[in-house]
Amino acid sequence: VTVAAYHHFVSSSTGLLSDIQAALSDLHLDAIPSAGMVKLEKISDAIRDAFRKRDVPDDLREEIAGHLSSSSIFADIDNTYLAVRSSATCEDMPDASFAGQHDTALNVKPAVDNVCRHVVDCFSSLFTSRAISYRENNGIDHIHAGMAVVVQAMVQSESSGVLFTANPLTGRRNESVLEAIPGLGEALVSGLVEPDRYIVSRSSDKDVVIKDKRIGAKAKAIRSVEGGGVREEDLSETTPLLSEIGKDSESDGASPATLQKSTVVLSDGEVEQLILLGQEVQALFEGKPQDIEWARSADG
Repeated sequence: VTVAAYHHFVSSSTGLLSDIQAALSDLHLDAIPSAGMVKLEKISDAIRDAFRKRDVPDDLREEIAGHLSSSSIFADIDNTYLAVRSSATCEDMPDASFAGQHDTALNVKPAVDNVCRHVVDCFSSLFTSRAISYRENNGIDHIHAGMAVVVQAMVQSESSGVLFTANPLTGRRNESVLEAIPGLGEALVSGLVEPDRYIVSRSSDKDVVIKDKRIGAKAKAIRSVEGGGVREEDLSETTPLLSEIGKDSESDGASPATLQKSTVVLSDGEVEQLILLGQEVQALFEGKPQDIEWARSADG
């Protein structure tokens, strides 16, 4: 769903632009972080409520429905859950980053009206209190900013994380940094858990060595719920170790039900496999370092 679709939604929804402008006219960030922060939350709530009171225009709804029913995009939409993800125009800029400030909906049922509702929620997340404050402090116009929404088939991930094909702390291009958690990646990007973290050196495209391995305290996981939505799951110290059910703690295919918060998420072999996949992705972008979100399903 493109940025043009966002602006079409705003311009065709009677009174919405006026509601946004009226709410923002009361914006005075010089009062933050005292009473001004409370006012900022109220401004955000008012704008987001205004979005939710509007329906998706018929032409946009029909276009979304057409894509959902296209077998070339979703092979089996009736048995596919979706991730509906925000992607704002000013999200990743050289001098500003809006990471984590906009909404994502996970494990969404593929019914058209349900998807449209989540698309509108993503549109409205352009005006979270954090995003408003950040734009204001960085001199970015609120009205001209836009929001695209990515609708993807959901990976029911047993484990997930991020991969930097160059070390973001040192800038070394012969090192990759990998972070891994059990369950869905939302727990990592939201800061809910401390991930397992690997620094891996590469002397060639095929020769990789794990230089440093730090196992995080993964107290929680986010998992999909049958029928739609997600839930938080506590990973108790009393959860059986993999070795106690006849598996080595670093063996492949660790079941979510048996993960303990001190147990490694990936085997060394899986780490190496991800690093090499990262190099293949980097090669597709003229060898430029990449920041990759990854997910591994139960069947690998």
